[in-house]
Amino acid sequence: MLPIRTCSASSVGQYFALVRSFTFGGTRLAKKAEQLEAEEQAASAEELPVTFVDDDAESSEERDARVAALRNKSRLLPQHRNMLYGVLPYEQSQSWIHETVKYKRMMLGRYGIDSSKVDPRVCFPTKKEAHEKGEYERVAFPFTLKQMMNANEAARKSRKAAIETREADIARKLEKLDQWTADLNARIEKKEAEARAAKERKDRLVEEVRRHFGFKVDPRDERFQEMLALKEREDRKKVKEAKRKEKEEKMMEKLQKKTAQLEADIEVPSEKAKQ
Repeated sequence: MLPIRTCSASSVGQYFALVRSFTFGGTRLAKKAEQLEAEEQAASAEELPVTFVDDDAESSEERDARVAALRNKSRLLPQHRNMLYGVLPYEQSQSWIHETVKYKRMMLGRYGIDSSKVDPRVCFPTKKEAHEKGEYERVAFPFTLKQMMNANEAARKSRKAAIETREADIARKLEKLDQWTADLNARIEKKEAEARAAKERKDRLVEEVRRHFGFKVDPRDERFQEMLALKEREDRKKVKEAKRKEKEEKMMEKLQKKTAQLEADIEVPSEKAKQ
């Protein structure tokens, strides 16, 4: 019987781990190879075939167009690139706006007669348009240039006259300002004097009532108040009578002045008649 060789548990574990790593490494290498092969096939399928251009068969215009297309790396739209180089944006109309008179006039003014491909007669109004414009101007602007100038001149003169009148009025009022100030001060002084006179009159009446009853009478006494009211009524009558007399005297003085003036006016014509 052959002897059986025994191994430790740790050696067996290392052996199985080594076998497992070799197995997984081979699997990953196989997958990587398949992926690389698939990428190479896709790249070969996407490659464009090489084309050769026959310079003899190609015209110069076609060649220039092809070269220009190859040189255009701006990624701009054709119309925008044309505008950048000062060329008509569109060879043919792309919208109803491109057929309007306003757009055509704009293209003619920007790119000229030859480049814009626009009939220059579009810049001038037709007979119908000219007639309609004339009718509109006759209604909107009925006055002639001379009439408008005359109206403007009249309005300017009117404004100037109003300003001058206003300035003259202000100057006249400023001249009277001192007189108005003096009159105001006089009225204020008159009112103050009247107030002082009324107070003095009231004090005088109170003093007279006290003398009538005696100094020991209380001013709040009913008899004192009645006598004071009586004295005030009598005083008001005296003041009123004095004002009436003063007014009559002033009226008589005015009548005398008017009479003298009338007599003088009558005597002057009579003396002239005698002469």
